[in-house]
Amino acid sequence: MAAAGQVAVLGPLADSPVQVTCPNCRHTDVTRVEFSAGLLTYLFCGGLLFCGCVLGCCLIPFCVDRLRDAKHICPNCKAVLGVYKRL
Repeated sequence: MAAAGQVAVLGPLADSPVQVTCPNCRHTDVTRVEFSAGLLTYLFCGGLLFCGCVLGCCLIPFCVDRLRDAKHICPNCKAVLGVYKRL
């Protein structure tokens, strides 16, 4: 059980959905994950650009979820429960 105002994570916070108890609505459910570009995404893009991939290939990291940050959202009340940053 989670205390008031805390999130009870029943699995590690990573890039896959986890079961939590939302501190806002007290609903226990599996989080919804949204991916967004983070530091690792931009570093890979810059590295590809530096290596000569200038014809759009340097934008590939923005399409790969394993290189982007994961934001965990409560499916019930849409509150942000945490962000998993790659770097």
